[in-house]
Amino acid sequence: MTFAFAALVLYGLGTTTSMAASPSGRFCGEMISSGDYRDVETILNVARDGHLSGTYVFDEPDGRVEGNLIEKDLGSGTSRTLVWTDKYGTGLLSLDFSSNFDGFNGSWGGSLNGKFDATSHPWNGARCGGSVS
Repeated sequence: MTFAFAALVLYGLGTTTSMAASPSGRFCGEMISSGDYRDVETILNVARDGHLSGTYVFDEPDGRVEGNLIEKDLGSGTSRTLVWTDKYGTGLLSLDFSSNFDGFNGSWGGSLNGKFDATSHPWNGARCGGSVS
């Protein structure tokens, strides 16, 4: 009986850990916008088909910027590419998550005439707590 309980506990911990390793969540970090670092909040969700989507928000001197994210092509693992859209336009966001998805280092770029620029501007995040602003 003790062995069965221990096996159940260990199995349960393994399942919880693997289920928790996901890019879904709320990430607080920094990005470059208008030539300066800005605090950014990035919220990501994983759809049933595995695609990432989400939103982000950051403040600039002339007001708050809110945007949307959608995964460009279905990805897997810790490297993902999303398309961002906000009042400034659209572009790519490349994210490299840590192995446990507790944070990411990324970069973003814009677009011109329907062609995406290279991602070269920093955008990072780490899991944050509290309520969504």
